[in-house]
Amino acid sequence: MSLLSLFHGHTPPPLVGELIHWDDTLSVDNPVIDGEHRAIVESLNRVYADWMAADHRLDLEEELGKLAAIVETHFANEEDLMARRHCPTLPDHARDHRDMLLEMRTIANNIHAMPQAKLEAQLLRFIRRLVMGHVLSWDMDARDYLRA
Repeated sequence: MSLLSLFHGHTPPPLVGELIHWDDTLSVDNPVIDGEHRAIVESLNRVYADWMAADHRLDLEEELGKLAAIVETHFANEEDLMARRHCPTLPDHARDHRDMLLEMRTIANNIHAMPQAKLEAQLLRFIRRLVMGHVLSWDMDARDYLRA
């Protein structure tokens, strides 16, 4: 099942396993950037697997902290590479990075104050935005500037 199928409601999500399966559709042909994208996907899959599990063993606050660190490093590396290669979409790309970091921090800072349903909705919205709105859109549009 693809991520697109899941988010568009064509296929019900599995009860366990991956929310996002890493494949070449997420690759920008740069080992560093792709490695960071893969680490982000792995973190999101850990959150999803725990979300679907009955016993919820993952410390969500800790995992979101790890995800934030990966994402912040990734965004900085991506912006540095795009700047060195004079990517014309860098200002808008960087603005999207800042907006996503703010959204992620807001979720992480309010994790204990939000009702479970609201937290889940905000996390799903963020995951959709990060993967579909950013990696599959912004990053693919800038692929020529991100390639190794």
